[in-house]
Amino acid sequence: MNRMYNRKVSTLQKEVHDNYEHTYDVFTMERPEEIRRYYTDSALVKQKIANWGALNFGVMRFFLLFIFLAILYISIDMDNFTTGSIYSIVAYIWTFVTSSEYLPELMESWTSLKDVSDRLNKASI
Repeated sequence: MNRMYNRKVSTLQKEVHDNYEHTYDVFTMERPEEIRRYYTDSALVKQKIANWGALNFGVMRFFLLFIFLAILYISIDMDNFTTGSIYSIVAYIWTFVTSSEYLPELMESWTSLKDVSDRLNKASI
């Protein structure tokens, strides 16, 4: 899922940055319909990025919930852990789950930085 997310968001980030490069040209035309179209197009691309981020977040959360429940089942049913041990296991797993919530946002930022870096490298050549 993360590879597909990276591919799609990389393409969409390229569109966002292409739009940013044409901002000056759009405003120098001084035509309200062009400015409106510019912002509409920008909003649509950002909405697509947000939709992919939500899908990635949902799939990852479901997968992590499955892992959480499986580990909880194993620790409660199959092994004779104490209450404190089970609490420790749950706390460590939950820490992992909550820290992974930021992964889609970080991946989006990474793809954006990668596109900007590629643009700067092409401009310096």
